[in-house]
Amino acid sequence: MKAGGTTRYYPCVSFRPLFAAAFLLVAPICRAQAPDPLKAAIEASKASDPMVRRQSAETLGLSRNPAAVPALEALLGDAHPFVRAAACDALGFQRSRASVPRLSAVLSGDSDPRVRQAAATAFVYIGDGAAAGVLIGALKDAAAPVRHASMRALGKLRAGAAVGALAGVLSDPDASARKVAAAALGEIASKESVPALASALSDSDAGVRSEAAKALGLVADPSAGPALTGALQDRDAGVRVQAATALARAGDPSGLPVAYAALKSPDAVTRQQAAATVGLVGDAKGLAALESARASEKDGNTSGMMDYARAQLRARLGLPDKEPAKAPAKAPAAAPAKKAPVKTPLKAPVKAPAKTPAKKVNR
Repeated sequence: MKAGGTTRYYPCVSFRPLFAAAFLLVAPICRAQAPDPLKAAIEASKASDPMVRRQSAETLGLSRNPAAVPALEALLGDAHPFVRAAACDALGFQRSRASVPRLSAVLSGDSDPRVRQAAATAFVYIGDGAAAGVLIGALKDAAAPVRHASMRALGKLRAGAAVGALAGVLSDPDASARKVAAAALGEIASKESVPALASALSDSDAGVRSEAAKALGLVADPSAGPALTGALQDRDAGVRVQAATALARAGDPSGLPVAYAALKSPDAVTRQQAAATVGLVGDAKGLAALESARASEKDGNTSGMMDYARAQLRARLGLPDKEPAKAPAKAPAAAPAKKAPVKTPLKAPVKAPAKTPAKKVNR
């Protein structure tokens, strides 16, 4: 601004203090108006749309907030089965031990098998052994998925009280049920299950025999030795490998040559099982067999399993690890012959046009 021929400059006014003051005034109001996600999900659990209620159950379960448990338990009585199943899943995610009685009632009394199955699975996440009784009762459920989920839950809970009931399932007409029961007995790892599992080594289904041998390895009781030794002659290679593993876990290395021979099996899955066995319970002879098999292995997945087993076995034997075998490097390709440079004729220099003197203008 000019005044009297002089220029005056006024200092610049900063608006930052004004913005800061406005923020301090408005922020509490914004926080007060922001919706609470937990309260919103709880309110949504009362919506008229069942899909909204199902979504709210999933949200409440993922919140891991105990304050959501009452709303989830209320959804266990929802009219729609998929909402009730979602509520069971959510209570499992919540690890709500206080909800075990409510979930037990669902497992034993809900009309929909999908809901009962979800309730049995929820007990795995909660991890409360108090659910063992209702899970044992569910082994007689009319729906196979419910029975299977209950057996898996009993195994994860390591419910020793369920050994007798699970041993009884080993005579079930359904081979898949017998297999799940054998796996559950292996997780419980009770010596009381040895007679039933040893008997299952003669099952008509190879999967059941293999799972029974694996379970006996987890129990690791020497009394199963004779039955496992007989299983070394099984017609299925997978059963033979599992029997060799089980014997080695119990301190009997007599089956290891069977596992070493399986490293050369034409079946990739059998080779992978054998490699896992050698890495877990093998000896110096197993290391040599494993390295020999690895040198000729062409399957990528099996090669990776063998590399891992080799590192595991070398660590057990106190040997320094080796790098995985690499394919020989290819010889570098010969460099192409260089071409002679092509000479281009030089162009004559272009002369600049002569400058004409500027004419003087008389003023």
